[in-house]
Amino acid sequence: MKNVTLTPFYHREQECIGIWFENSTVLNTAIRKNADAKWSQTKKCWYVPLSKDNYNKLFFALKGKAAIEQSALHQYLADKKKKISGIEKPLRVTKAAPITKPAITLAKNLVSTNSVLIKKQVTIYKGGKIQAINAHIIPAMEQHLKLKAYSPSTIKTYLGEMTQLLVILQTIPADDLTPEHLKRYLVHCYEKLKLTENTLHSRINAMKFYYEQVLKREKFFWEIPRPKKRILLPKLLNEKELAALFNALENKKHKAMLFTVYSSGLRVSEIINLKIAHI
Repeated sequence: MKNVTLTPFYHREQECIGIWFENSTVLNTAIRKNADAKWSQTKKCWYVPLSKDNYNKLFFALKGKAAIEQSALHQYLADKKKKISGIEKPLRVTKAAPITKPAITLAKNLVSTNSVLIKKQVTIYKGGKIQAINAHIIPAMEQHLKLKAYSPSTIKTYLGEMTQLLVILQTIPADDLTPEHLKRYLVHCYEKLKLTENTLHSRINAMKFYYEQVLKREKFFWEIPRPKKRILLPKLLNEKELAALFNALENKKHKAMLFTVYSSGLRVSEIINLKIAHI
């Protein structure tokens, strides 16, 4: 069964439910026909306007076809309900966050007792707890990596490195970070976490992929310098170690090949294709 993640976001000046999943013809057809979902080219996901009716349509369209992860959406609605509750009390309301009456009515409907939203507030990935506000990042990033045909090893590395950032951020939205924030984070990784240069490069590559490939932020890492890779000198065998290596070979052909490789510095491909006519 496929996994589908529902997340809230603003699109074309309205609240929407983003629908994230690995590309599937069955799910594409189901949400387009039964839930009237539309494709967002900027967000690279399907979406429907945020309302109780649209959520119910979406839920029944996916029922039996996918497992629904909606912790981010639930957290968004819960936070919105708290704001609404505060507004309904006889307290002074500042002009910083005005909420219209239709928005209040909509939120009340969405968080009613008839809603089937789950109460999970964190996502566990690679042993790290990712808060609901950033729960959409790993599924979106994984989908984009697979669509670009990255190797399973690279996908695993990138998702693991991105998870480390999300765990540290906790309830801070990763999508709102600037290059300056990421610079301070990389300094923290080097000075406090004592990460090696190679690990730092992997972490930068993972973040660069998300912000530039998934979020389409051009040249987002233009001003972020990369750590200089440490130059390691090769380890050489001493005379005793070489003698033990040569003496361990009983096959004369193999011994002749090894002596030739060592004395002339040939590559493996060169020694196996070496012919008498070449000498």
